[in-house]
Amino acid sequence: MTAVTDLKLQVSSISAYVDLCYERPQFALALSWLAMQEAINCAEHAVSTGRRTPVERLAHFLLEIYWRLALVGLASKSRFDLPFSQEVMSDALGLSVPHLNRTLAKLRMDGLINLNGRRVEFADLESLEILGHFQPLNLTRVPPAPNKDGSLTESRGSATSGRL
Repeated sequence: MTAVTDLKLQVSSISAYVDLCYERPQFALALSWLAMQEAINCAEHAVSTGRRTPVERLAHFLLEIYWRLALVGLASKSRFDLPFSQEVMSDALGLSVPHLNRTLAKLRMDGLINLNGRRVEFADLESLEILGHFQPLNLTRVPPAPNKDGSLTESRGSATSGRL
């Protein structure tokens, strides 16, 4: 595996992790919640690889990257810069680099995207979403802890995306 961004890795023993979870249950809940979100994403990618055509996979992939970048303020209304190379994209999509290039060319020729270097611009977002069988990401935050009386604390909101 290769990281596409800088990261800091902290290694700990299982027993130290379990101890930390008992000491800080909110930490344990947050990590469990993240693991659940990643399991959902993993299942979506398995379906994508097994059931979508290469052009559908690429459409879905570009839309997913767009929504993820938009959630953190790194995409504008209809465009974004790809944060990684075509080699990384081809690996993620189960395609060779030449096949990825042909598939990108098809999306351009069909008038769905414009591509300039790593800059992707959606020319027809709605049609691309239909092609990729795409639903915008619905990432949610860890549920709030209950108060002592059993009621929930004020909602922290969610990172649910809507149309930009």
